[in-house]
Amino acid sequence: MPRYFFKITNGKPHIDDTGEDLADDHAAWLATKRLARDIEDSLEPNGHWKVEVRDDRGVVYSVTIASQKHR
Repeated sequence: MPRYFFKITNGKPHIDDTGEDLADDHAAWLATKRLARDIEDSLEPNGHWKVEVRDDRGVVYSVTIASQKHR
């Protein structure tokens, strides 16, 4: 079972050194979407988050969440 690591960046990076064993890339994508839902609760105006998912071969997925206040 492959191990996936989740790096979260919001000003400073949080690097996952432990990782999570998941069945495949699709399972990693589902875990990434759940993580993005958790992050959205703490997103502030003009905020920016990035989640990067890696396995032993490199980056599998990345998701960027950004907001802008226009007035």
